[in-house]
Formats: sequence, C-alpha cells, structure tokens
Amino acid sequence: VSRYPDPGEEVVAPQFDLRPGGSAGYASMGLAALGAQASVATLVGSDPLSEYWLDFVSEQGVDTGLVESVPNASVSVAATFLFESDRSFLTYRGATASDRSILPRVDDIDVDALLVTGLSQAPYLWSETFVAFVEAASDAGVPVFLDTNWSAGDWQGIADALLPAVDYLLVNDVEARRLAGVDDVESAGHTLCERGVGTCALTAGEEGCVLVTESGVERVDAEQVEAVDLCGAGDFFNAGFVRALCEGASVRRAATAANRCAGTAVEAFELDQKLAAIEVVDR
Repeated sequence: VSRYPDPGEEVVAPQFDLRPGGSAGYASMGLAALGAQASVATLVGSDPLSEYWLDFVSEQGVDTGLVESVPNASVSVAATFLFESDRSFLTYRGATASDRSILPRVDDIDVDALLVTGLSQAPYLWSETFVAFVEAASDAGVPVFLDTNWSAGDWQGIADALLPAVDYLLVNDVEARRLAGVDDVESAGHTLCERGVGTCALTAGEEGCVLVTESGVERVDAEQVEAVDLCGAGDFFNAGFVRALCEGASVRRAATAANRCAGTAVEAFELDQKLAAIEVVDR
C-alpha cells in the first residue's frame, strides 16, 4: 500500500498473501527447501489458522512433531503492511504468549544444530528453564544459533543470559546495536563477542553482512537484487547460514550462501515463489 488509511477511510490494497510464516516457520521451511531435515518446535493454537500453518509447513518437508497446540488459543498472527519493499507489523501473539513449556530433554534430541529464532516474539521462551535447555544443548556439543528479532517485552535479560552459549548470533545491524547498547555495528559485534558469543553475523540488507569475532571483522557483500518484499529475509538468511555450516562450509562461505538465500527470497512476493527460488539457489 502507499499509505495507512486515515480513521474512517478505506485504502484498497493491490495484492494480498496469507502466509504460514513466523520466524521459526520461515527458517525451517527455508532449511527444508535447501535439502535439510528440519524440525520446528513452537506453540500454535486450536483454531483453523493453526491447522493451516501445521499443514502447510508439513507439506514443505518440515517435521512438526515438536509443535504443541494450546487449547482455546489462536496461532500468533501478524498483519504486515508492505510499503514498496519496507513493511510494518501489527501482531497478536496468540498461543506464543503462553507460559507453556515445549522443551524436550536434550538427551532426547539428535540434531546437527539448534536455531533459536524470534526470541523477542515468544514469551514462552523467556525463562531460566529455557536458558538451561540451551546451555545443555551447547554443553552436549550442539552448535547454537540465535536470532532475537526485536519486539516489545521484557526479554533482553534472557537474551543476555543466552549469549555465552551462543556460537553464532544472527541479527541485523540495528538489533545488534540495540543489544550491545552502542551506535557502531562493528563495536556492537565486539561487545557481544565479549559477552560470550562466538561469531556475530550481522546483516545489513543489500550491503550483505558483517562477520565479527574476538579476533577481527570481515564484510561479506551481497549481490544486488530488485527487492519486492523483505518479509522473511532475515529468516531465509538464517536458513542458508545454518545449512551451509552444517555441510562443512567456512563461516565466510556460509555468509555468502545466506546472502544468496535472502536475496533470492526478496525478489518474489508469494511464499510459494520464495521457497521455490530457494530450492535452486545453490544448484
């Protein structure tokens, strides 16, 4: 749309898409599109949209066995207003506002990587129990990836507690500066590494990403694309990064693959088109 409607006014949108997304949804579907055996753990409701989300994600090849339904609740819903390629969100958290635990025992999971995404949007993860779960996964040798996103709520203390167990922090440049409390992206990366993160992969849209470790900084440029919809870009970046590292790529090559996944996804509008484009991104 070109603008928000004024009170009492109607603005006609030229296009609409109902997407079973969310940070965990997009990332897991992106991983499946890249050929990974992806499993998602989250909360949904007991409403028709929850069923739609589960069916769609399963059809993309994602294992939903760890997804739990909260009775008398709805799936989390975000109305996204797309302005050219930028967007604004109006979110109802639904089942994700529950304090219900979805955590299996670490001994019961056999995974190559653990991606925690949408932390700021998931109050059911804001607990010491979840921190202990992530720490146990890390102690068991599972690489831990974290994308906090940025949403309202008292979650930053949990994020800080998680950082020492995080091998790869995947956030955008604005989120990194907010998490670190500094104005410069590189300084933010170094600050977060000092707090325990192994590697920061800080995305910056069409400029690619900045890789920061305690020992240095490296910029990984992205190919220029014509973006029509940025929704899910960071989540598809995460999918490409995790998949490449699990296949043995270096961090730089993983960042290059991640940039390519995100760039390919934002060139399409419909979710089906985004996933179809990601399927062939490395072929």
